[in-house]
Order: sequence, then structure tokens, then C-alpha cells
Amino acid sequence: MQTGQASVPLLEVHAQATLGVGDVDSSIASIEKVIQAAGATVDRAMFYGNLLLRKQRWQAAADVFQQVIKQQDGNANAWLGLAHCLLGTGDVSRAAQCYGGVLERDPDNLDASLRLANCLLYQGDAQKASVLMEKVYEARPDSAEAGYYYGESLRQSARVDSTIGIFQKHRSDAEWGEKIERALIMALLSTEQFDEAASLLDKWLTTYPDDAELLAYNARLLSIEGQTEQARQVLESLLEKGPGNLGMWEPYVELIKEPLPDEMLQRLYEHRELAERQQQKRLLAGTHFAAYGHFALAGDLEKEIEELNQANALMAELSPFNWDRHAEHVKRVRESYPAPRISVLSSAREDFQPTYILCTPRSGSTLLEQALARHSAFWAGGEKNFAGDAWNEVTGSYVLSANPEDHETITAEEVARFANRYLESAREAGWQEGMRMVHKGINGHKFAGLLKAAFPRARFLELRRNSMDVAFGCYRQNFESQPFSYTVEGCASEIALYQQNMQWWHEQMPDAIRKVTYEAIVADFEGQLRGLLGWLGLEWEDACQDFSRKSRVSTASVNQVRQGLFTKGVGRWKKYGDLLAPLLKALEEQGVLLE
Repeated sequence: MQTGQASVPLLEVHAQATLGVGDVDSSIASIEKVIQAAGATVDRAMFYGNLLLRKQRWQAAADVFQQVIKQQDGNANAWLGLAHCLLGTGDVSRAAQCYGGVLERDPDNLDASLRLANCLLYQGDAQKASVLMEKVYEARPDSAEAGYYYGESLRQSARVDSTIGIFQKHRSDAEWGEKIERALIMALLSTEQFDEAASLLDKWLTTYPDDAELLAYNARLLSIEGQTEQARQVLESLLEKGPGNLGMWEPYVELIKEPLPDEMLQRLYEHRELAERQQQKRLLAGTHFAAYGHFALAGDLEKEIEELNQANALMAELSPFNWDRHAEHVKRVRESYPAPRISVLSSAREDFQPTYILCTPRSGSTLLEQALARHSAFWAGGEKNFAGDAWNEVTGSYVLSANPEDHETITAEEVARFANRYLESAREAGWQEGMRMVHKGINGHKFAGLLKAAFPRARFLELRRNSMDVAFGCYRQNFESQPFSYTVEGCASEIALYQQNMQWWHEQMPDAIRKVTYEAIVADFEGQLRGLLGWLGLEWEDACQDFSRKSRVSTASVNQVRQGLFTKGVGRWKKYGDLLAPLLKALEEQGVLLE
């Protein structure tokens, strides 16, 4: 074909036609001749750039899109093409900036929103990603790709209950199904659906027995099942294979009993540098948490706290938390349930006798729950979010403190619906009629009045622990589901809120609450437990002494509950002296009772 001026229209037709049949190379050759003969209009340049993008000729395509941007800075599609090029080369940070540029020029561009969310997830900023993906998924509810990224953003920002339904919806998709089922395994583990997670994990390990991600999930399951040494060996093997497994450091160090050997510590530092270069902040924070664990075992207090501060600073940046707003919401929720209103709203579920452990994180609730669960009358609900399932049935939200007005206007009929859905979720998890349930959800103290209205025979155990031990326990744990824990002010504020809540509930339902302390339990375990069982109308059983045997524990206390009565945790903070002065000051400023 000639390349004279008259042939330009034919060449353009040829470029479109060859692209239509999938011959990208011929299409590129034709449009290059067009540009050579007649110049590069914006439309021709964009067509050419997108062809180069299809062939993954990243630099050449980027050059074309940049030329368009120089002529038309407001061309959102040119910015989108440039962003795709940068993402293709692995330059996630600059790609994210360009996707942001697209949205500045075209706020409703769903492709840019989805890709920017992908970048943010890579960098560890799941909260921002979830905001973008909520809009994308609302517009594309049948897209498995959108479902995957939306589900992952919710999972990584601690909204796992919402995640599972999305993943279940799209798990059979031909293109995205495998990726979604892999992510579903982690979501199931996080919600204590161990059997379902194990079944799905076995399915994919059969297909990919050497897959690092699946082996890491298996290590998590082994740890939950109490097979900590096997879990440690799996993670150590993965870390020895190279820097592609950056996320393994934190769970690995949690399982070791001695400081890292010099060779492993050097490898940790090398992997940290890689995470920093790649701007993977969540993984970078994980290496600091791992180093904190190493120095804790080594007895180097200053380096231990230095690493901990750096880890939490990174996570606080990724998980900003509006404490004042949260505290105001919780205050409105609790004050929605004064004693007279609890009575008016009370359902007729007299057949269900739950015992709720009301506490902050790191108060010893796993120890108490596992001990009570050994009694023949009890079934352990763990931290399963039955209340979230039931609240979603009534209001459309899994988060009970998100909209206080829902509590302020709730009716007796809605409380009955809440109770019915709650029990349905418990049955699905294994609870049987006639059994009592012990539940230790760490947010239960924020809506105990609703639980009392739904289940009039409910009893509550107020589990207290020294406030500095609790605060330091939260601060030194990577609590992705509890973003308050990433700052000393957040830890102090959460403990203050707990104490305010418990004062309110004691005033509204004094006969339904019994106070117990962690320190008393570890000092006189049998005596304290006998007293609690007697208050609950139950006889002592020797099986309660054997609480650490074959316990399925997936919370942050997984390793401590295996050790039996963990007396080393009492007063642990004292040895750090002035290193924890900021934490002590924050508690005092919040008016927290230090106990």
C-alpha cells in the first residue's frame, strides 16, 4: 500500500480493521504510516498510544501519552494511558499519582478509580481504596474484578463480614474465581470459620502445593490449631526462599522463642529496605513489628520501643481514626439504652442464656472464655460477629456504632428481629439449643444494652486489667481491626471509653454484671472461676482447669493461651520506665483509672 497523502484514509481504515480482527502489529504499522504521512492529531496519537499499550511497549506508549498531555492537559484518557504505562513498569507510586490526575479531570472515571484502588492496596492504604471501590462496585455489581478489589479493600480495612458475601457472590467467575477464593480463605480465618477455610485451602494446595501464599495461609491455620512449631517451620522455609514473602516476617517472629540469628536479622533488614523502595507501607510496618519482636526477645528495651513506635506511626498513617467522632457515636449508642427502655424493648427470648465478657483488647478475655467453654454447659462463641450479622439484618450495616440514630429509634419488633437473626447465625456456627454461650467480642461493651434487650437472661462479666498493661498490650500488637491501637492517645481514649461505658451499664443493669480482674484470675484461677460459675448458677467442673488443651484460638492471644496461666503479662510495662512515659501521660490526660 502506498503511503502518499491520498492513502491516509485507507491506512486509517486498515488500522481499525486489523485491530478489529486482533492483528495489533499490523494496526500499529498502519497508524505509524498515517502519522508519518499526515502528522499526529490527538485522536491518532491516542489510538497509537493505546495500541502500544496493548503490546506492553510501556516506554513508547508513555512517550505518546505525554506528548498528548503537553497539548491537552485536560485529556483524562491520556492521563489514564500514562498511568497504565507506569503501572505496567511497576512504578506504583507515580501510577497512583496519574490515576489521581485522571479523577481530577474526570471524577466519574470508574477505570481510574479501580486502578487507583489497586495501587492503594499495594501501598497498604486499604481505607482509601475501599472508598473508591464502593463507588465502582455500586456501578458494576456484576463485575468479579470490581468485587475482588472491593472485597479486598474491605478485608484489609477490618470490615471482613462485608467481604465474605462479596467474595461468595463472585467465587465461581471463570477469570477471577481463583483469586477470589484465595482471598476468601483469609477472610474465613479472620472470622473464625476454620473448617470452611481449611476445606478451601486443601482444594488449592492440592493444585499448587508449593504456592507461597497458600503455604502462609496454612501456617496461620496450623498456628490456630496449636501446631506452632510446624507453623514456624513453614514460615521460615518461605522466608529463606527470597524477598517475595515480605508479609511472613511478623507472624514468623511471633512464633519464635529466641532472638533472630544474625543472618536472619540481616535478611529482615534487607527485606525492609525492599519494602521501603517499593513504597509498600503496610509490609514495611510489618518488618518493624517483626524487629520489635526480635528486640523484645533480645532484651534491648530501647530498640524494642523504637521499632514499635516506627511500626505504629506507619500504620496510623494508613489507618487514620477519628477518635472524637467514634467516642460521640458510642456515647449516643449506650445512652439509647437506659434501664426503662431496655425493659420496654425486651424480647421474649427467655430460652437463651448468653454470658458476655465485656472488656478491652488484651485484657485476658481469651483465657477466661476458654476456661468457661470447658464447662459442659457452655459453647464458645469466640469473637464471631453474630451481633454484626443481626444488626445488618435490621439496619443494613454490620457496624453497630456507625449510625447511633438506629439505636435511638429502634423498636421492640426490630429487637426481636435482631435476636432471631443473632441466634440463626449462632446455630450456623455450631451453637445448639439448650446450650449456654460465652462470647468475648471486644466491642460488646459499646452496645451491651441492646444485647440485654434482645436476651433478657444475658449475664455480663466485666473483665478489668491494669490500664497500663492493657494500653501497652494494645500498642505493641498490630491490631489492624482496632486502629485506635496505633497511637498512645488512641489506646488511652479507648480504655477511657470502656470505663465510661461500664459505669453506665452498672447503673442500668447492676444485677446482671459481675466484675473480675485478670490479675485475680491468674493469681487464684480456680477460686475465681468457682465464684463466677456459682454466680452463673453452675457447678464447678474439673475440665475448666484444662482450658489450653486443643483450643482453636485465632486472636492476638493465640500463643499466650497455649502457655496456660500467663503470669508474665502482669505488670510487664513497669520494666520500660520512662520509655513508656508518653503512654502513661496519655492515660492520665484521659482520666483513666490506672488500677
